[in-house]
Amino acid sequence: MHLAATLSWPKVKALAGGGAFALLPVGSTEAHGPHLPLNVDVVIAQEVCRRVAARLGERECVVFPAVPYGLTDFAAAFAGTVSLTADATRAVLSQVLEGIARHGFRTIAVINHHLEPAHFAVVHEAAKLAREKTGAKIVVPDHRKKPHGPRLGAEFTHGGSHAGRYETALMLAAAPELVDDAARRALPELAVDLPAKIKAGAKSFEEAGGPDAYFGAPAAATAEEGHALLDILAEISCAALLEVPK
Repeated sequence: MHLAATLSWPKVKALAGGGAFALLPVGSTEAHGPHLPLNVDVVIAQEVCRRVAARLGERECVVFPAVPYGLTDFAAAFAGTVSLTADATRAVLSQVLEGIARHGFRTIAVINHHLEPAHFAVVHEAAKLAREKTGAKIVVPDHRKKPHGPRLGAEFTHGGSHAGRYETALMLAAAPELVDDAARRALPELAVDLPAKIKAGAKSFEEAGGPDAYFGAPAAATAEEGHALLDILAEISCAALLEVPK
């Protein structure tokens, strides 16, 4: 795995010309309960990129700097959250992807782990715009969709999947030093079906029944589960990349 930000431009040019995959981690800067940092989605996206590169073995991968901002309206009322409009998010992501593609990367994966529905829709739109402008093959692995979602657990499909057992487990595996373990062990389970609340019209975490910006059962999370989930996410992303026609 190569980190684009640490390379010289000739090295990047050589990797692009040699057919390396480009990976773009995408996340958010938003509240994730009283026990997790604002950069949860970025940390997860970057760790998935690392595991994708490891799985691909000899195939070169270049990981570009993460995009740490997006459409984050549900957490907008919580301190530290920074939310862009849909238009701004679409413009930033599409232009970043165009920039990567125009320097020779022909296959690009957008590894997005900010799951707010409107944001994920904009990520797909941005990839489409960049594909149309550059002709590059740009994929957006979407682990929310069948058959992938059920593999990530009941909380992911029917629970909060925001700062609960699912995301806390991922963070315990990817960056345990960023988890306030005492705080997360003290949190009671908040059994809310966030996807159902969103479909019913909730526009914020508060309206969905999450006054502390978390849902589910953070105290039940384990690093072992997190490692298994990260491997599944990497597997899904690798499959999307390798399915791209040559």
